[in-house]
Amino acid sequence: MIFGDGYSTLFQASVLLFVTGALLPLALRGGKKAAIASFVPSALGSLLLVALSASLALSGLTLEISSPFAAPVPLLSIEFHIDGMAAFFMLIIGLVSFAVSIYSIGYVGEYSEKRSKRALGFLFNLFVLSMFLVTASDNAFSFLIFWEAMSLASFFLVICEHENESNIRSGMTYIVMTHLGTAFIIGSFLTLYFQTGSLSFDSFRSPASSVPAYIKDIAFVLAFIGFGTKAGLVPLHVWLPQAHPSAPSNVSALMSAVMIKVAIYGLVRTTFDFAGPSSPDSAWWGMLLVVAGSVSALIGVLYAAIEKDIKRALAYSSIENIGIVVLGLGLSITFASFGLQALAAIALLASMYHSLNHAAFKSLLFMGAGSILYRTHTKDMEQLGGLAKRMPWTALLFLIGAVAISGLPPLNGFVSEWLTVQALLSSYQVPNVALQISISFASIAFALTAGIALATFVKMFGITFLSRPRSEAATHAKEVPKAMIAGMGIAAALCVAFGVLPFAATGMISASFGLDPQQLTVSPFDPLAVPYRAGEALSNMSMPAVAVMMGSVAAAVLGFAFFAGSRQTKRRVYGTWDCGFGALDERMQYTAGSLSQPIRSVFRALYRPRMSVTKEPHTLSNPYAIKSARVESETRDVFEEGLYSHTVGATVAFFDKIRKIQTGKVNAYLLYVMIALALLLLLARLVP
Repeated sequence: MIFGDGYSTLFQASVLLFVTGALLPLALRGGKKAAIASFVPSALGSLLLVALSASLALSGLTLEISSPFAAPVPLLSIEFHIDGMAAFFMLIIGLVSFAVSIYSIGYVGEYSEKRSKRALGFLFNLFVLSMFLVTASDNAFSFLIFWEAMSLASFFLVICEHENESNIRSGMTYIVMTHLGTAFIIGSFLTLYFQTGSLSFDSFRSPASSVPAYIKDIAFVLAFIGFGTKAGLVPLHVWLPQAHPSAPSNVSALMSAVMIKVAIYGLVRTTFDFAGPSSPDSAWWGMLLVVAGSVSALIGVLYAAIEKDIKRALAYSSIENIGIVVLGLGLSITFASFGLQALAAIALLASMYHSLNHAAFKSLLFMGAGSILYRTHTKDMEQLGGLAKRMPWTALLFLIGAVAISGLPPLNGFVSEWLTVQALLSSYQVPNVALQISISFASIAFALTAGIALATFVKMFGITFLSRPRSEAATHAKEVPKAMIAGMGIAAALCVAFGVLPFAATGMISASFGLDPQQLTVSPFDPLAVPYRAGEALSNMSMPAVAVMMGSVAAAVLGFAFFAGSRQTKRRVYGTWDCGFGALDERMQYTAGSLSQPIRSVFRALYRPRMSVTKEPHTLSNPYAIKSARVESETRDVFEEGLYSHTVGATVAFFDKIRKIQTGKVNAYLLYVMIALALLLLLARLVP
């Protein structure tokens, strides 16, 4: 444990830079200067945050900082404690916010004439700073203060384009759901407080023997609901596909890549640090997370596959990836409950690795979607197409993100998903047949999720960047500013680095969470290995070797094409077969809806699709000679229109009845006061 001036200085300098980025633009009138004043300090603060978190995680040291201002009540003090777990999530915040800050310098030009860049810069910096301080907090009070600041800052960013009524509705849904989750988080902290008599996280880390099992169970369930709401677990996810698309794209990147990871941090902190599993009796914790993760992953990717709005599809994809993260956490808890520490370490590694990977490729994809929106002013994939020729750098970087999130080698998504598969396959070592069968169903859900995710991003990239433009905006699109390309490039570099050189991530995670380095890959020359017995591995894989083999095959194919094409061969140019229709146009190519039609057909019960066909005859006298037909298909979110619509309706009806007691008459209100006093006196007499 340290109190060193060097680490404290990094912490304070990072906080000061974010505060500067928030306040400095308010003194300016706007324009490019306001953008630079907002996002350059945030980029510098993010770099310092990366340096602080990486050095603390790798050194195994802990930083403790107390507020210089004395609290009037000891319970309400502001204290910071940065250990390896907090440092790892700070690293995620720092890496992503650095890339997004660079991207934002160019992106906010979109808002020059619409709204104040100063307000956007202020809220952006406040948002990043609050997430940073949530992970650094060392007691429940400071945690909740910064958690609320994070929620409010993101709420105002979601409704930034408030002239759009749908954005207001999305913001209201988000703020209601996030405060519902906060209520459960408070309940979890209060449960531990009543047992320990303190709001300090140090008291929550007391030996397991001093905390009854049922108290730990209650705290876990409340934390699972509270943090699961913020993370977007099904069925508490309803806010996420509404809020993320409504926010500016640079904010969407932060919300999806970082904010929901802060919720994962809270769940990991509560589950592993405050009330860690200690016996097979707590295996149900893990299975609850396994079920929730599997369902969330599958439901999320199924809705992402049919979306035509590119940002909404990415939001649903975030639900899928958070499901994979929670699935890994559940496996780790289950293995640890039965004393399978080596497998628990692998499952935890897979979960945290995927958290890091998702932060990289999802921020890249949201920034790519923002670049498309920046030039075409539409999120509808049906209005896009042909952008690869017009926006080549954006297309290349978006392709890297799509390959990474699809779990294809040699990029980072493949590594964490491979580790998750190995953890699932190792579940036969759990000495409980019922749990083995349950985890096997989770394996099926994971495999289906991975396949549909690949189809989703084939559709997303193909419809958006390939084929012919489907609108004038897509036809006249051009490449985005260099700052935006640079921000996407940083995220793309992370996708490549964490895929080809996984030891960088595994070493960081091993040091952050105190995992046995002998069980994990911490050297670039060692393969990723899943332990089986002492000195034996169930499976292993070398990502540098995979990258070299794939690069060799690609070089061989390109070399063959070059040398074969360089020979003097006779070229013949023919027109594309048009099936007798004449000249082909953009109306005759696949659309986002037609490409996902098979998935909609198979999962009709989930989507509840509605289809309408509008036919235009050649003449009114002959309705059978059709000139044109337009088919429109609409799907519904069964959670929004089913579960939540009925719940909201019942709640509104209940409070409408309650409102009838508001008569507006003073004598009625006096009667209510008398009744309340009588009940209180009766309660005081009955309770000793």
